[in-house]
Amino acid sequence: MKFLVIFTVFFCNFSFGQRNMKINYIIKYNTEIYNEKNGILLLDGKSQKSLFLISTTNLKNQLPKEENQINVIQSEIERYVITDFVLDSLFFKEKINSDVLIVSENIPKIKWALNQKITKEIDQFLCYKATANFRGRNYTAWYSLDFPLQYGPWKFNGLPGLIMEIYDETNRYYWGVTSIGFTDQKIDFPQENNLYKKIDIKEYVDFRYEKIMDNIDIRLPRGTQTQTTKPSRNGIEIKFEWEE
Repeated sequence: MKFLVIFTVFFCNFSFGQRNMKINYIIKYNTEIYNEKNGILLLDGKSQKSLFLISTTNLKNQLPKEENQINVIQSEIERYVITDFVLDSLFFKEKINSDVLIVSENIPKIKWALNQKITKEIDQFLCYKATANFRGRNYTAWYSLDFPLQYGPWKFNGLPGLIMEIYDETNRYYWGVTSIGFTDQKIDFPQENNLYKKIDIKEYVDFRYEKIMDNIDIRLPRGTQTQTTKPSRNGIEIKFEWEE
């Protein structure tokens, strides 16, 4: 990862525990519509909270080119994930059709398998390999002990060092660090619980995969005949802990 830029960083536990950090990631969605976005991980060292922001703009977007095909793309919102290790809580903002939701859950406990015999360098940093199955996808992560932090992009956490790179085995989803630095700026965590509907993770799964078709049927003209099929699970999260 030759484009990795490291700002002034002091490698000591005291600094990591007292100062805020800003870590930039590139996100690649190798899905039906290929897309690249910027992600920013902000770490509040004193409160042990993190904020992962996903940009609304696309760095690269490739629509499939097929004749007689119409692609419908939803308008973007600012998605984010807030992780609070003191309260063992995680909130993320999501949009399903026209509904904007704030979803709450406990911090996922990812069961990582560490293999410190397998290493690679990401820029000048030695990184170690870890693997895990998380909600239906198999991931490979590369973490650096130069940054003794349990944080990572999106919902990934729990490794002994900062996650520098992570991807699933199909390369459908990818996150990679592009820059790391300290910041003296206060981190403003979004306070939107009163602006949007707040639900827990089980309600979110039920709404996204079970009830969404019911809502569509209600809006159709009376007498319309439909054949309802459940939407396939092809997002980042496929299978949840209580479904195993």
